[in-house]
Amino acid sequence: MGELITVSASKNSVQSNVQINLPASKSISNRLLIMRALSGNLIRIENLSSADDTQILETALGVKSGEVNLGLAGTALRFGMAWAAVTPGVRVLRGDARLNERPVKELANALRELGADFKYIEKEGFAPVEITGKKLNGGKLTIDGSRSSQFITAMMLIAPYCEAPLLFKIDKSQVSMPYVDMTVSLMRKAGAKIEQQESDIKISGAYGSSDFVVEPDWSAASYFYLWAMALEKTTLSINGLPFESVQGDKVASDIFAHYGIISHFTDGNMRIAKKLLPDFPEEINCIGCPDLAQTFAIAAVIAQKSVRLTGLQTLRHKETDRIEALKNELAKCGVFCKAGSDFLEILSFEKPAGTPIIKTYKDHRMAMAFAPLAAIFGEIQIENPGVVSKSFPGYWKEVEKMGLVLESD
Repeated sequence: MGELITVSASKNSVQSNVQINLPASKSISNRLLIMRALSGNLIRIENLSSADDTQILETALGVKSGEVNLGLAGTALRFGMAWAAVTPGVRVLRGDARLNERPVKELANALRELGADFKYIEKEGFAPVEITGKKLNGGKLTIDGSRSSQFITAMMLIAPYCEAPLLFKIDKSQVSMPYVDMTVSLMRKAGAKIEQQESDIKISGAYGSSDFVVEPDWSAASYFYLWAMALEKTTLSINGLPFESVQGDKVASDIFAHYGIISHFTDGNMRIAKKLLPDFPEEINCIGCPDLAQTFAIAAVIAQKSVRLTGLQTLRHKETDRIEALKNELAKCGVFCKAGSDFLEILSFEKPAGTPIIKTYKDHRMAMAFAPLAAIFGEIQIENPGVVSKSFPGYWKEVEKMGLVLESD
């Protein structure tokens, strides 16, 4: 695929009924990989994600000692740091320039609190880091998860392999709790003993023999709600997406109901189509679903309705500064926004002067979220379209199924 893709929509080519295949959940897959490695391969995984991030993590977990290059995979860095701290061997974890700018100090401090052998190689608080694996202490642990729930998840995943039970105290107002809840669910199924009481979580035990089938990715499903909004008479059937899910991003089905898109679940599949009377939200709190922020921003553009997105404090530390990236690229689409440290307010809309050319900032979610605007503007151009392989390698193939025309330069 070239450096630029033009996505075009024509009423004559758009399909009315389309079946969509989603990738397996990256969030579930990455957690299960750590659990499998710690269990000594007692955990069996079916339908593992083919996303770049998951493949990078799986490769990293096979490194006994030495250099581990994690590219742009933030999850692999954070989960990998915790795994390396309890696994024999000396490893240096590093990544591309942007990954080495993403903060890890809170996680490093938590690991050190338990006795980890850990040091920074270049800059305090950032990769690359050198970690020598050893048995860690248990006990009470305070960890700041306001930058990323992955700091807490990483420590939870290794807790069964500490010397003593690990007790966490979590500030739920500052953490993406659905991701923590997902981790608890998977760990319990694998045999870990977890006690929860209000803000306290106590973890002990170990992972045993267990089987998992990874469900489709709800974050990926969210982009097809946008397509259902933007394409006037298209009904989409999402294969294999269950009503019951451990993924917090399932909240997309509730939010999009306010935008006039109804979800029908039958026989393990989901069908989405427009309904007549939308009830547009004025504010959406994304603290529990930060990966959907770009999706909800584009939903407001398609609907031409102002919205305030809050709970975005982790977005400035993602693959890019997602708040700034959204503000910049929405401006190209004629959208005026107001942004702060933890919010984005979409205020007004004008018709763009010409075809918008969207910069993706090496961020897969920028590419997938902005593409549906092709159905509103007639066409849109996306730079570096191959970036979608980070989480959804087959995204453009599914877009073509709907009758969109893709031209690569």
